[in-house]
Amino acid sequence: MSDPLLSERTANSDRSLMKRAATLLATDLSLGELFERLTRMLAEYIDSSVVFIALARPDQRHSIEYFYDHGEIRRYPHIELGPSSRAREVIRTGEIVWGPRPEVWAPMGTTPIHHDRPWTNDTVSAIFVPMKSGGDVVGALSVQSIRENAYTEDDVEMIAAIGHYLGVAVQNQRMYQALQRTAEYDPLTGLANHSRMLRELDSALNEATSTRPAVAVMLNIVNFGMFNETYGYAEGDEVLRRIADALREFEDADDSITVGRFGGDMFMVLLRDTVADLVPHFVARLSARLNEIAYVARTQTLPVSIACGYGIAPVDAGTRPELIALCVHRTRLSRKQGCRPVGEDDVDAYTVHGSFAGIETIVEALLDRDPFTRVHLLQVNTMAKMWSEFNLDLDRAALAKFLQASLLHDVGKLLVSDKILVKPGRLSPLEYEAAMQHASFGFNILAQYPGYEDVARIVSQHHERWDGTGYPNGLAGDAIDPIARAVSILDVFSAMVADRPYHRGITEDAALAELQRCAGTQFDPVLVDRFIVWREDARPPRLA
Repeated sequence: MSDPLLSERTANSDRSLMKRAATLLATDLSLGELFERLTRMLAEYIDSSVVFIALARPDQRHSIEYFYDHGEIRRYPHIELGPSSRAREVIRTGEIVWGPRPEVWAPMGTTPIHHDRPWTNDTVSAIFVPMKSGGDVVGALSVQSIRENAYTEDDVEMIAAIGHYLGVAVQNQRMYQALQRTAEYDPLTGLANHSRMLRELDSALNEATSTRPAVAVMLNIVNFGMFNETYGYAEGDEVLRRIADALREFEDADDSITVGRFGGDMFMVLLRDTVADLVPHFVARLSARLNEIAYVARTQTLPVSIACGYGIAPVDAGTRPELIALCVHRTRLSRKQGCRPVGEDDVDAYTVHGSFAGIETIVEALLDRDPFTRVHLLQVNTMAKMWSEFNLDLDRAALAKFLQASLLHDVGKLLVSDKILVKPGRLSPLEYEAAMQHASFGFNILAQYPGYEDVARIVSQHHERWDGTGYPNGLAGDAIDPIARAVSILDVFSAMVADRPYHRGITEDAALAELQRCAGTQFDPVLVDRFIVWREDARPPRLA
């Protein structure tokens, strides 16, 4: 005959456990904290040497994520369930498994949770119940004892009820985490989104000091809208994901770095608690990694140009709006500098060689045409000055025309459509024909200004070829102005070496070899020889 006092104490204990479990499952705890408290609670109320919770995964690699094992609590051990695991069977079928002895609940034998500690495999009685939510099994809860006949059917029902509520709690937490991730992360790239980055930026600014500053790096893909129009948004999305993957490498390597997608074609890298002297080196490494990214089509490889501007807080700016505005401004300067990383404000001051009195507005408009044109023209203009000083021996009048034509040779591109000028890829025959008109357009623009008639003629001839197959007039040999012949060499050399919207730049050695190959057909052979001697003997700075 059963003892009524014992039955009453057992019933009171069961009610107390259920009440505490219900209260616990209703709290706003993380899954880790919730499971740890629950496993301790079950071990306290139920005869158990082991309590564990296994979670189901879509790839079927279900694993134990929380357990109490002979007094030891472990969180997130990621112990994968074996093929004969009772917990795996419960997740598969959604049915309860339990018994007073191993031959009842595990007739095929048992496997220790710790393969390296087989002596802990001493369970005799065991209960395995599914954790369900909305008809789906999200995991399994197990309670085990080293005693035979440790559990009754009432115990099983109670553990099953706790397992059910636990499944609901897990599903609710997962839904909350999914919503939270949607609210904080960009779904395309997986990086922190704009609002999350703003919060991270505020936090970093609050912690930053003059000796341990924070750094915000703004990254902007140049002409990304044109890329999407040309190749489609699916290809554009792939470029965004590749950039995100490259940025994530820095985040994974250093927990003081946060990276995020700041806008459609903009990213931000946030670096906390750093040293100001190390910032340029870090940004250079970041920029170099991004420069490795290219879009590879079937017949061409296109560079992905990314402007980079950065600011240091609180030295450069003390508030979030000030720092963002500064980074945006410096990113614009970076675009003008051919996407060189910019961390100061005076880089927009550039040296233009030659006199351009009377057409200053045209020069300004030309240099603001687009970042690729700007960098190209400044390169050609600087090379013209340096080459003329080495072995061209030009008189004052010829040198003045050379410097002017070197900067203005593409002035006709002011009248060429953006869709053609910065198209990321090869031009169609009609587009190429339209682009070729820039030589004639340049003549028409400059010929209107007194004193620029000769420069207008030179500009109109810089795409003529030594063999007479150039444009717009098919001039050949000595019929082409010698300054136009020299500008042609500089123009092509710069175009080959630099990254452009339609191709990845080649090495200077390869470009010199190509000039030599085309000497006597496209270029004046004497001037090609002089140019190569200058580049090889004078060793001028390589083009950035």
